[in-house]
Amino acid sequence: MLNRLLGSGTYVSYDMRCMVTGQFAVGKSSLVKLLAGDVVPEGRHPTDGISLLEGRCGLDVETRSWIYIDPETYDALDVVYNKVLMTSVEEDERKEEKTPKKPHLSDPNLVRSDGKVMTAGPSQQPLAAKPSSSQISDSLSKRIPELKTHMKSKMTKEEIRKRMEKVLKSGNYKMKVGRLIFWDFGGQYVYYTTHQTFMTFRALFLVVFDGSKGLHELVPDVLCFPGQHMTPTPAVFLQHWVNSILTYCKVVYVGIPKILFVATHKDKIPVEDVESRREELYNGVEELFKDHEGRNHLVLTQRIFVNARDNTDTEIEVLKKAITELTFEHPCWGEKMPNACVPLELEIAELVAEGKQILSLEDVEELNAISKVSVLSPDQLKDFLNFHHSLGKIVYFDTPQLKDFVIINPLLMVEVMRSFVTDKVFWPEEKKIHETFKRMSKYGTIRREDLFLIWEQKDFSAILPYKEFIFNSLIYLDILAEQRRYDTSTGSRLPVENFFVPCMVTERNTTNFMDKECTPERAICLAFLFKGTIIPPALPNRLISACLSMWTVKQYEGRQLLFSGFIGLSFDKSHDIVVCVEGNKILLYIVHRTSSGLIVPDIATGVKECLVVTMERISDFYHSTVHAKRSQQSPFHIEYSCSNLKCFISAEEAKQTNGWICDKHNQTHKRRHWRVWNQDQTKEQCEEECQGLSDDALSKTPSDIELLRFSNHCESNKMHELVTHLGMLGIWKDVEYNHPKDIQVAKFLLLSKWKEIKAKSNFKTLSEALINMGISTHVLCQVRRIIKAETDIPADYLDFIPTDEILDKLAPLIGQVFFQLGTEIGLSIPALENIQSNNPSDLAEQNRVVLFKWREDQLIKPTIRVLIQALVNIGRGARCLEEVLKNIDLNTLIVSQQSRGKGAIPKKPKIKPEQESQSQRKVSKTCSIA
Repeated sequence: MLNRLLGSGTYVSYDMRCMVTGQFAVGKSSLVKLLAGDVVPEGRHPTDGISLLEGRCGLDVETRSWIYIDPETYDALDVVYNKVLMTSVEEDERKEEKTPKKPHLSDPNLVRSDGKVMTAGPSQQPLAAKPSSSQISDSLSKRIPELKTHMKSKMTKEEIRKRMEKVLKSGNYKMKVGRLIFWDFGGQYVYYTTHQTFMTFRALFLVVFDGSKGLHELVPDVLCFPGQHMTPTPAVFLQHWVNSILTYCKVVYVGIPKILFVATHKDKIPVEDVESRREELYNGVEELFKDHEGRNHLVLTQRIFVNARDNTDTEIEVLKKAITELTFEHPCWGEKMPNACVPLELEIAELVAEGKQILSLEDVEELNAISKVSVLSPDQLKDFLNFHHSLGKIVYFDTPQLKDFVIINPLLMVEVMRSFVTDKVFWPEEKKIHETFKRMSKYGTIRREDLFLIWEQKDFSAILPYKEFIFNSLIYLDILAEQRRYDTSTGSRLPVENFFVPCMVTERNTTNFMDKECTPERAICLAFLFKGTIIPPALPNRLISACLSMWTVKQYEGRQLLFSGFIGLSFDKSHDIVVCVEGNKILLYIVHRTSSGLIVPDIATGVKECLVVTMERISDFYHSTVHAKRSQQSPFHIEYSCSNLKCFISAEEAKQTNGWICDKHNQTHKRRHWRVWNQDQTKEQCEEECQGLSDDALSKTPSDIELLRFSNHCESNKMHELVTHLGMLGIWKDVEYNHPKDIQVAKFLLLSKWKEIKAKSNFKTLSEALINMGISTHVLCQVRRIIKAETDIPADYLDFIPTDEILDKLAPLIGQVFFQLGTEIGLSIPALENIQSNNPSDLAEQNRVVLFKWREDQLIKPTIRVLIQALVNIGRGARCLEEVLKNIDLNTLIVSQQSRGKGAIPKKPKIKPEQESQSQRKVSKTCSIA
């Protein structure tokens, strides 16, 4: 993409972002102000989100000297036009070269290759600069007003454009002073998820820590921390920041970005102990990262220990020299940039200088069209937007919902983030808004109208005109996650009231769920192991957001299982899912209602694959620079737990061994132990090494769904013998008599009666009966299998809840399987018998009531995907549903419809045969318009 833009010529650009990160209250902001030549204020002033200092200092490209920018002369419009204005001065000087004149100030920005003054390039530099190593010339401040007056009298905007065109066409210029732009990242936990939006490999990173404290000393007042149960220490914060930087920054160049450690608070150490403390600190840092996979990114040769409040500290100069050397070694310093971009860049920069924050894509296209130098083609314009997004100069998301707007001032996103993702000390005092922040901190949710109210404050008024676009951008970035709601009577999606803000959830899981429910007897576990020792919080937060869109949060002891780094979800009536963070692992648990031996392998395999795809997508998002290929290496690998859920073996090692003895418990695990996570969903029979149900599973009473699956695999001509062994012969005759035309229902009802009246109605009793009949007990394994559903229904439809129209049309197409369908989707036997009794001769109405009853369920989200799987499981297949959905517009499922009353099953209208087709057409047309 960049190559396409470079075709019209290039210039060499010098810009470097210095991103200053680290634990809260370690002196990051003081250090940044000192490096930029600012006055360091007294006392502690915590950073709200991210603070940006630009146009305050830079580096002389030729002498490598540190340059301070005079804030008295900084003017935003000078920044815009500085690329071309000095050209006019040079031309005027040529005309008057025979006339004696006062010496002119050399432009600190750009010089032509022939040594004469010239300006150009997208890097926006202030007009006046002062080298830190020498005194400021008295003529500097005098010359600036004179130069401005001279330009205003000589140059109109049209003349500026003409000069710019001439400069760009010459292509014979380069920058002289490169910018240093300091990004000061707030160190509180709530900001961690927002940082991923701004980090890039096109930067140098400083990781700052308090050198007056030991690396393994407890950090007080930390309520929540990445890694959850790890003790918060400076060492853990250092690991967190290194891992975050390397997670969020794509490795395009080997060893880039570089990470420089800086210890502060030297003034708190006695002078005679400074060197020994320096040695202790940096030996500890080296030990901390000695085996780290990203060690080649770390600068460990510099052992900098500063007083960040003292500009006379000699080590500040050492730090500046280190920054300078690392900047000049960075491959993005002095890289070629396309001339073709400069006209549009200048137009955008001028609008930013005037206070504009966002442009529509149409506005950008018009700006491009008015250029007389280089009008970009539509493809080049798209490349321009994507490339400058990767440079951090604009924010542009090339997605259907967001592509119509361009954020031309990235600082707006900083303001957006800090408007609601902020530490408690920055909460607004206004009562209603303050309550919103309290609620968000406690429950992790915010309402749309509350966020809009926050944006009505004066400080965030620039956001309000684009509130819907900004809101959707936050959802795209997973800073916000939708908590979807559906009208259970119509199946239509209701307006979202609450949005989950993962990074604002600071409460830990204090329930007894993991101790009482997620036990070795009932659960299995695997781990997604990430590089490093700590996972950046943004990754699990985005994963939790994705889980919320797929499954329903589980209620336990009156509370939702949704906490910092932890979420519990209901998959179906028998299976729950837990996703939580421990150190550098994201743990996935599947919890069965009664026994881990009854977990359906197809479900475990499907959930694992779903989360793998989701985490790879999230990782790709962080690495989505537009001019480099995606890395094929996954950022994590999978490990399987032992039966005690404590020890782990890597998936690669597990493939190559038939047995494994875990370290802590000295228990032997066979390959079948992790087969549950890797079920071949196309195979109907057991694997060769399958040993049937475990002893624990055999002791459990089957659920209705498990009995249904077992009955489907019992041969009808064997039922007489089976019921004899179960002591149910007399009852079988009655059931068979009442259901003479439906043997499948009869088999299932008989087994249900057996479970109801027999004391030992467990899997072991069924197993013994099969053995006595000479039938393999592997038939029981089928209760742990589901058939992989294959359908031609578009994926966009699958996670919506079916509407009245869909269920009404589907009911008469299902056929005589309402008992099996009702059981498969979780209805009780008494409920199904009541439905049959109330509608004895209307099979379609029986099916219809079953479907509407299912849709009322609040425990499991009743989606089209779930319905497809149920139809496949009972052997009916999804073809009937495919036929119904052919005539359903996707907008019918997307657009919210008016509720008809929660839980109500609407009466089906009586329609004459001759009116039926016309009525259906009207229903479809109405829903489509809605």
